[in-house]
Amino acid sequence: MPAVEQITKIVAFLRAENPTEDISANPVVKHPHNTSRVVPERLPPATIKELSQLQPARALAATAGEWAAMAAAIALCMAFWNPLLYLVAVMFIGARQHALLILGHDASHYRYLPTRWQNDLFANLFLMWPSFASVEGFRKFHGTHHQYTNLPDDGNRHIWRTHDAAGELAPDWQFPKTRSGLALVLLRRAAFVTGLFWIVRGLVGMFLIPSPRWMMAAMFAFYGSIAAALTYFGGWSAFLLYWIVPYCTWHIAAQYTRLICEHSAVESDEEEYAITRTTIPTWFERIFILPRNVGYHIEHHWYPSVPFYRLPELHEALMARQGFQSNAVVSHSVLASLNACVKEAAAPRAGGSQAETYVR
Repeated sequence: MPAVEQITKIVAFLRAENPTEDISANPVVKHPHNTSRVVPERLPPATIKELSQLQPARALAATAGEWAAMAAAIALCMAFWNPLLYLVAVMFIGARQHALLILGHDASHYRYLPTRWQNDLFANLFLMWPSFASVEGFRKFHGTHHQYTNLPDDGNRHIWRTHDAAGELAPDWQFPKTRSGLALVLLRRAAFVTGLFWIVRGLVGMFLIPSPRWMMAAMFAFYGSIAAALTYFGGWSAFLLYWIVPYCTWHIAAQYTRLICEHSAVESDEEEYAITRTTIPTWFERIFILPRNVGYHIEHHWYPSVPFYRLPELHEALMARQGFQSNAVVSHSVLASLNACVKEAAAPRAGGSQAETYVR
């Protein structure tokens, strides 16, 4: 039966151990998620080593800041209830949930805390488990996404369903689209169903993806404690209003918007620059769509050892190089990146190359 065979393949993929060696042909700083592709601009090793130094206080402060901001938004909305205020709160909380996963993404690269068991445990407790995901699960797909970007073994082909069984692009990931087509994709994904699927997928995946037994015990304790507390204090309705609704609407919309900005309809005269774009958001977009420097994406793909708080410095160092300045695709707003993904703005330049346009 084809369905049974497909499920068997998925389970086998989830249960398999990830490759952990550095497969880069010319690494500057060794990291298990270095790309197998060519990196055209190699900065001096001393520069990358300095930028790769972890500053745990900055990561923990960012985590505390996101939680404090969400708590303040919930308290404000509950004290001064108004439908319009609730709508803003949903957007703000959903964006903060996105920010938690961005910080958890750093942990999947071992860039959150220096000791690995602490890196994974703290990130799961405060970033990933609240978002119905796990560091181990995210690393499962994202590590191979970095190692084999835009190649058959790219892990994002599995988690984002960018391709069908025959290896062809799925309709949602074919770009450029019309403006209405792009809006329809984002609205459909933000209409709750995708978010519910993510919740179920994340919770099921935690049982299938290899993880230490002590981590599994901690996960059961975490979810059990949350469920007990919500039941004891009668908080399930508030949990639905202030966590599930933001998660399944604005958070999902922000995730898909980010992914489209990162890898869709990227044009450059050099192939390796056409894999991804950097999007430097406006202040409004930083709050609601692209938090915690996540828009510096080509920089992150080339140097995954650099933590999120040093990415602006990495960007400046690369922009000082003529090759990067001439060929890198850098947008200065989310709207500019999305505009490049619609048909009216995506006519190929003469002599230019365009990477296979899908979100990776």
